[in-house]
Amino acid sequence: MKENFQGCLLGVGIGDALGFPLKRMSAAEISEYGRFESLREFQPAPSVGSSPGELADEGQLLLLTLESVCTRRSLDMADLVRRLKGWFRSRPKDMTPLARHVLSRLDAGEDVAEASEGASFDAEFNPPDGGHLTRCIPVALYRVMDAERRRSDVTAVARLTHWNPIAVQAALTLGEALTQLVQGKAPLPEACLPSDALPEVREAVQSAPAADRLDASGSALGALSIGFWALRTAKTFEDGLAQVVSLGGATDTNAAVAGALLGAKFTRLALPQRWVYRLEGHARFEVLGARLFELATLP
Repeated sequence: MKENFQGCLLGVGIGDALGFPLKRMSAAEISEYGRFESLREFQPAPSVGSSPGELADEGQLLLLTLESVCTRRSLDMADLVRRLKGWFRSRPKDMTPLARHVLSRLDAGEDVAEASEGASFDAEFNPPDGGHLTRCIPVALYRVMDAERRRSDVTAVARLTHWNPIAVQAALTLGEALTQLVQGKAPLPEACLPSDALPEVREAVQSAPAADRLDASGSALGALSIGFWALRTAKTFEDGLAQVVSLGGATDTNAAVAGALLGAKFTRLALPQRWVYRLEGHARFEVLGARLFELATLP
């Protein structure tokens, strides 16, 4: 199970870094760029001013949460909020609009319910994006042995920026799928859904659309659907991520979510070493992944 934990977490980082340079490019533009011959080696591309292997917000937020849980040896919401504010003040290169909006309100002194729930009523942020999904992954893995606390904790962490019930249920569904995968099980979509799953959330994981009908915009449901699509179709970790990034759109968000699922399935041992060692902060992913596994599984 340890290799599944590490594969999941490294999968997020690799997917994020792989997709970051091509963010906002269309599928046709990516195909014209070279059909991954350069991309597969973490080479820079024209869309974003990023360095090879550089993390965007999805990978940074995963590490932020992972470090909080591992250093505090628990889910400490006050510590997590403090770290989120510090990350926001550091002016990261990449941040989803909803996260930027909510974190700016938190930094100005509003409480979580006021800032996050208030934003959920703003038409500008509906449908909600998937900028919270990777932040919830370490929490789901930390509670791998406790389904009730897993649901409660993932909900609380999602709501730090994404109060919308669709966004929360997307995080819960992803968390359930990952906890099954790290235990060596094949997750059934129906078993991953919350008991009160909204119709649109249910459709996102149960339908099997063709690649050209997937929502690659970076919405919470789109990223979730693409992740499950990759899980169903990918023969290897590398080819699965290449297929996801080839869809274009929010390539970093989509590949980070797919990378988590594929990494949890194929494990750390199946990840391409050239990708692991080019990834920014790969040693932190490795060490903290092993530590999270210990915290989650030791009595």
